[in-house]
Amino acid sequence: MKKIINRLMIAVLAVIWTQSCISAPPSRGPRLTNHGQVFFYLSCSKRPTFDISFSISGMSFMNKEGVWIDVALDKRIHSAELAERQIKLSEFYLPAGKYKRIKWTISEAEVKKVKKSFTLAVPQPGEEHFVDIEFSVLGRESQCLFADWDPEQSVFEKYLFRPELTIRKQGAEITKTLIYVTNTDSHCVTVIDREQDMVVASIAVGRAPVGIVARADGRRVYVANSGSDTISVIDTAINRVINTISNLGYSPAELALSEVRQTLYATNPDSDNVSVIDTVARAVIGRISVGKRPCCIAVDEDRRKIYVTNTGSHTISVIDMYEDNYERSVEKTITVGLNPTGMVIHEDKLYVANSGSNSIYVMDIPLQPPYRPTKTISVGQKPTRMLSGLQERIYVSNANSNEISFVYPRMGLVDRNVMAGDLPSEMAIDQLRRKLYVVNSMSEDVSVIDLPTYTMKKVIQVGKTPHGIALIEE
Repeated sequence: MKKIINRLMIAVLAVIWTQSCISAPPSRGPRLTNHGQVFFYLSCSKRPTFDISFSISGMSFMNKEGVWIDVALDKRIHSAELAERQIKLSEFYLPAGKYKRIKWTISEAEVKKVKKSFTLAVPQPGEEHFVDIEFSVLGRESQCLFADWDPEQSVFEKYLFRPELTIRKQGAEITKTLIYVTNTDSHCVTVIDREQDMVVASIAVGRAPVGIVARADGRRVYVANSGSDTISVIDTAINRVINTISNLGYSPAELALSEVRQTLYATNPDSDNVSVIDTVARAVIGRISVGKRPCCIAVDEDRRKIYVTNTGSHTISVIDMYEDNYERSVEKTITVGLNPTGMVIHEDKLYVANSGSNSIYVMDIPLQPPYRPTKTISVGQKPTRMLSGLQERIYVSNANSNEISFVYPRMGLVDRNVMAGDLPSEMAIDQLRRKLYVVNSMSEDVSVIDLPTYTMKKVIQVGKTPHGIALIEE
């Protein structure tokens, strides 16, 4: 019965998630000018010879005036589960200012050896565990704190427990092999190092960020803030927002970038149009009327076209990228399946995920029209996003079945399905390391799938309601 209820919840949330292409999602949590956002991550770089577990019932931060700020926290930590991975311990807001100490309230601890458990003595009330670290919180900014725990150095005199922790601020380990993930209900972008598959930073953007795209040279990342009608521009050298482009009252959802024209395109589902943005001038220079509730958008530099899926009218808009009169640049509207969402260009064909009919619409896109439909491919339950992958495969995320379909387009069939997290959405591929990253909106994490073995290798916890993902090419 529990499984049935869970499936029903996922189905309902899948419908709500699909609407993220239609209207701005709700915003949760404070966003005060005098508060900053903090993500606290815990890791265990060493694999212990035995399992130690402990419960954290509270966490506090001391500011420079000596005042303690309490953070709600109730978590059970197991060294066996944490070994060689990273978990998000908490996500919270602190008043802006300087801090110098962290206090953990540990309620119980135990050690398990040879299938036997032994209770450990923990610090008494008033003797909580303290860790000194100096860091600053800036209003309306976001950052991460990282704690590495050494379990085997945390037990003294055989029965006393005191966690041995090394805590650091973000910034020390940021490399160039990065992935950026938008968190709609955390109003920030999580930065992931894909060599280690670990979170290394967090960046505050506008309200309810959804779509995201990276420039080919990796120097800039653009984020569509559906709740504040803006586009944030992130400088990847410093991992901070350096500019904010106004979308003039329109709520942007998904983004596509033309490198040739230095132009950014943003779908506006609430107003049935697409914004045309000059990335040099950082200004909207036009709008293109398309179908109802435009969702995803793709730039085709070879054919000088733009494709837009219109979820509400079950169509695709084909736009001439080089038409200067943006009011009349839709050259063709093509009817596809029910509720088209994601799409991808693969070997001179356009593949469109029809979330309402559990199928993929396939269309020839020659250099010169006409466009011809070729076939329809059945996939999983509520396909939402697509990505052209390795070995002539196309990857499709299926929101209702929580799996990724591996489509062999030449044969027109799915040859494999791999489980992901809850409500999978956008994807990115690291071709050098042969890994697929899948954003899971409901489980608030990113699945890392090893492509040679088709197995999930890791789960990376991010912010609330993650949606988009952009990978910086090496």
